[in-house]
Parts: sequence; structure tokens; C-alpha cells
Amino acid sequence: MNNDPQIPPLPLRLGAGGLVPFIVLAGSLWAAPLGYRPLLLGWLSTYTAVILSFIGALHWGIAMVHRNMTESNRALFMTWSVVPAIAAWVALLLPETTRFMVLAAAFAANYAMDRELVRRYSITPWFLRLRGGLTAVVVPCLLLAALRTFLP
Repeated sequence: MNNDPQIPPLPLRLGAGGLVPFIVLAGSLWAAPLGYRPLLLGWLSTYTAVILSFIGALHWGIAMVHRNMTESNRALFMTWSVVPAIAAWVALLLPETTRFMVLAAAFAANYAMDRELVRRYSITPWFLRLRGGLTAVVVPCLLLAALRTFLP
């Protein structure tokens, strides 16, 4: 049985709403006529880059305000906070298949850092459940997009 507190309704709704473009765009890559593929890939790429920048920035914000964080951990999490944005920007410069694989890997890596942040510091108990659930949807969507770029 899971004793973690429930994710509050607002973050849950906002997180679920943020998944809609991933699900719709990744699904549309498989359902829409081939001529729409470049447009859909562009939309999914740019949306993913924006979201990666946002989730990385969470680490900066927490490091900035957490009173009990050591300076070395503050440096670690602030430095990490810019990595997802840089990875997203670099991914946008890559060929499509590689792009989506890099974006998926960046989401997975950020979740690993989320886990490390929670392990080291007291962060709201539902944070990791929310981030884990969102990541579990986003990564397969991005891998499906990568697969679609590889197949005719």
C-alpha cells in the first residue's frame, strides 16, 4: 500500500494538461497524413524543449530557497538546472530520430535528478509521484515520435 499523500488537485490538473500536447502530437504522428509529419514534429520538438527548460528550472528555484542545502549541493542543483535547457536546445539541432531520443533521455535524466533532490532534501511528498507519472507518459511519447521518424 502506498502511504504517500495524494497529489493536490491543482498540480495534478496542470500536469495532466501539460501531457495533452505530448499525447496528441505523438499520436497524430501515427494517425495524420504523411504531409503533416514535419509540422507535427516541429510542434512536438519545440513544446518538449520548453517543458524541459521549465522542469530543469525547478531545481534552480529549490536550490535558491532551501535553507538547509549545503553550498556544494546548491551548486550541484543550480548547475543541473540549466542542463535540460541546453540538452533541449542541442536536440533541436539534431536529425529528427536522434532529436527525440535525446529529448527522451533528458526527461529521464531530469527525473533521476528529481529523485536525488528528494533523497537529499525534504521536498513536498507528492512531488516525486507527480514527476514520475508525468515522465512515465512523456518518455514513451518521445520514443514513439523517434520511431515514427525512422519508419516510412
